[in-house]
Amino acid sequence: MLCLLIGVTQAATAQSSRHRLVAVFAHPDDERIVGPLLARYAREGHDVYLVIATDGRKGVREHAGIPAGDSLAQVRAQESRCAARELGIHQPILLGFEDAGLASFTSLEALRDQVDSVLRVLHPDAVIGFGPEGGTGHPDHRLVGDIVTQVVQTGGAGIPAALYYPSLPAERMGDAPPARPTIATMPQRYLPVAVPFTPGDLEAGRRAFACHRTQYTPAEMDAINRYLAHGWDGAVRLRPWYGGGAPRTDILDR
Repeated sequence: MLCLLIGVTQAATAQSSRHRLVAVFAHPDDERIVGPLLARYAREGHDVYLVIATDGRKGVREHAGIPAGDSLAQVRAQESRCAARELGIHQPILLGFEDAGLASFTSLEALRDQVDSVLRVLHPDAVIGFGPEGGTGHPDHRLVGDIVTQVVQTGGAGIPAALYYPSLPAERMGDAPPARPTIATMPQRYLPVAVPFTPGDLEAGRRAFACHRTQYTPAEMDAINRYLAHGWDGAVRLRPWYGGGAPRTDILDR
């Protein structure tokens, strides 16, 4: 499956002179933390790709009524494709690793190889992934973020040095509306990149998040949307993997 996806994306890359952005996350629905940013760059005509490491087969929620296993993995793949359509980005690259099954030498080596291969084919200008805090702190988030960082640090043909970790500024989240799960915050001085987005981009991100019906009830989605919007305050905030830097409003070199 990965070979087929790489062949398709390689053809798209060869035909495009636009900038390319790749976001690499652990599960279907993790992209919510940067949804408006992905929608913005896609709207501006750039090639935006979403790579999902695991199949989400263990993300069982009572309201969805789907047991763990292949059936849930198939539905969550459909939800990821729905989210990509709503964001206006390329269809997701689903690596298919077992949900909650990354913590072994074999799985991590295979994940490293596949992430490296995808980035070498797509040759992005910038990459987004989880930092060491892992967004919500989920072990899969932390492990996928570690692998993406390792691949970028190792470098090589097609691997950009531009890797960014998204987060929410701690100073804003003290009075944030309640939601579950929450995002690990970061002092704003460590988030020098603030990428602004339009109300339309925000709405696209919300439509994309709404695709993940197996994971959240409508009430939970509403709470998370309010929580994220409060933290963003009109701009998705990120930091370079190597630390701080000068304030910026863009992650693609123009």
